[in-house]
Amino acid sequence: MAWDFGYTKEEEAYRQKVAAFLDKELTEEIARQNWEDLGLDKEGRAFGNKLWESGLLGWSWPVEYGGKGLSPVYDFILIDELGKRWSAHVPNDVAYTMVGHTILRRGNDAMKKEFIPRIVRGEIEFGLGYTEPEAGSDLANMKMTAIDQGDYYLVNGQKTFNTESHYSDYHWLAAKTDLKASPYKGISLFIVDQRAPGITIRPMITMSGERTNEVFYDDVKVPKNRLVGEVNKGFYYMMEALMSERNYVFTPSRYYPYLNMLVDYAKKTTYLGKPLAEDPMVRQKIAQIAVEIEATQLLSDHARWMEWNHQTMTCEPEITKVVVSEMEQRMVDNAMQLLDQYCQLEEGSKYAPLKGRIEWEFLHSFMTTIGAGTSEVGRTVIATRGLGLPRG
Repeated sequence: MAWDFGYTKEEEAYRQKVAAFLDKELTEEIARQNWEDLGLDKEGRAFGNKLWESGLLGWSWPVEYGGKGLSPVYDFILIDELGKRWSAHVPNDVAYTMVGHTILRRGNDAMKKEFIPRIVRGEIEFGLGYTEPEAGSDLANMKMTAIDQGDYYLVNGQKTFNTESHYSDYHWLAAKTDLKASPYKGISLFIVDQRAPGITIRPMITMSGERTNEVFYDDVKVPKNRLVGEVNKGFYYMMEALMSERNYVFTPSRYYPYLNMLVDYAKKTTYLGKPLAEDPMVRQKIAQIAVEIEATQLLSDHARWMEWNHQTMTCEPEITKVVVSEMEQRMVDNAMQLLDQYCQLEEGSKYAPLKGRIEWEFLHSFMTTIGAGTSEVGRTVIATRGLGLPRG
C-alpha cells in the first residue's frame, strides 16, 4: 500500500490559518508554559482560549462535543505548527492529547458531556497519576488503593513525577481496586479533583529546573461517577491509549527550532576570523542533527498516517517514541560540543549562547528516555508486539 503523507487542499488551508495565527499571537514566553518547561500559567490558558475563539481548536473531535468531527490529521497539523515555533505545546496538553481520547472511548455519556466540551475548548488540564516510587515504568505493580465504600471510593497512597499537578484541574488517577486480582486485572482509572480534601502536593525540582510533584492521598473520597469505564479495566485502558498518545506527544517538529538556532549561531559566530559555518566539522554536526530530525519526522508521519487511516498499529508509535527521545539526546550532545565551553552557562547568564536554551535542553533530555516508559521498556514492546519475539 502506498503512503501519501501530503495534505489535502482543505488540510493545507487549515495549516496556513494555524501558521498565520501562531506567527501573530504566540510568543516565546507563552510557548514555554508547558509541562516540559515552566508549566501552564494564566498566559498559556489565555492563549488556549484565543486558539478556541479563533476556530482553530477541536477540528478532530466529535461534533456533539464542540468539535468538527474531522480526521486526526487536523490535530497533528496543529501540534506540528506549534512545535515549529519555540517547541510549543497545545495549551492544556495532557487533557487535549492524552486524557480526552480515553474518555471518548471508555467514559459514559455523562462523563463525556461533563469533560469533553471543556477539553475541546482548551479550558481544563489534567495531571497524570500513574507512576509510583516503587513501580516506575512497571505500572502493574502500583500500590495505591481505591476501596469501594458504597457511594464513593476511598483512595490512599502516593504517586510521583506528577508534573502537572500543581496547576492542573483534575488528576487522571490509576489505583488498585481489587487487591486479590492479578496485577493487570485489579487497576481502575478515576478523574479526581486535584484540590480534593486529603490530597497533598509536594514539589520535586529536576536538574533542569522543572517542577514535577509527589502527590499523596490520605482517605480521599472519590465519587462513583468519577470511575472511568469499567472497574478493574484501568490497566487495559492505559495500554489501549499508549499507541495513540505516542503519536501526539513525541513530535519531532519541536526540535526544528533548536536546529534553526544552531544554524543561525554558526553563521553569525566567528572563530579566528571565520564564521563557524565554514568549519567542515561544524557543518557535519549540524547536518547530522538535520538528517536525524527529518528521519524521525518520517517515522512519526508513518505512525500518524496509520492512525488517521484506521490501520492497525502494533509498535510503530513506540518506535517513534524511542527514536525521538534518543535523537533529542544526540542532538543536544552535538549542540553542546558546538558551543564549546560556553555550553555550560545557564539560562540567565549574559554570556550564555542562544539564551542558555541548549544547556537547559541538555539537562532536560535525560528525562525523555525515562518518562512515559523507559527506552528499555519501549524496546521490549517493539520486540514482542512488532517482531513477535518471546518475552523474557
